[in-house]
Amino acid sequence: MRTAIALALVPLLGGVAHADSERAFSIGLGWATFSVPGEATGNMAPPSITPDVGGALSLTYEHMIGSDLGLRVDLGGGLFYGGEGKDQSPTSYVGLADAGVVFRFYVLKYVPYAFGGIGAVYTGGGPIDSGMDFVLAVGGGLDVLASRQRSYGIEGRLASFGGDVTVFTLGVRGTTRWGFF
Repeated sequence: MRTAIALALVPLLGGVAHADSERAFSIGLGWATFSVPGEATGNMAPPSITPDVGGALSLTYEHMIGSDLGLRVDLGGGLFYGGEGKDQSPTSYVGLADAGVVFRFYVLKYVPYAFGGIGAVYTGGGPIDSGMDFVLAVGGGLDVLASRQRSYGIEGRLASFGGDVTVFTLGVRGTTRWGFF
């Protein structure tokens, strides 16, 4: 009887598994593009306007709540050149912030992952109307573990919703991790 009571109390006395509370901070740099509808001509659908070249910088914080599932916050910005029309600046920009979840598919040294979030995008300059829109951000990537604390990899993101602007980024990222033990 005492043994049964002791075994029943063991789960209540155990602590939290700290391996599941890993935190990570990443910096990413890459290529970016956007798409906005142009002006309609007659009965024709408006053509899409895209830049000639664009770059993005992103900052990401992740807090794992399990071994595979975590919370994620992204901040990013993009600067674009080209795609302008008559009497417009050739330079445009976008700022993106979103919060959501990340799911890691653990495969030892190579870790593919997918993420999704809800946020906002602020746009301005060139062919993009200045303003803020809500967005859904989805994407994924592949981390290569250099050590338990450091990794590098590639990541792609698509951010769009009911607004006029769709933003796509593809780049490399470096990550540092802590809090896993």
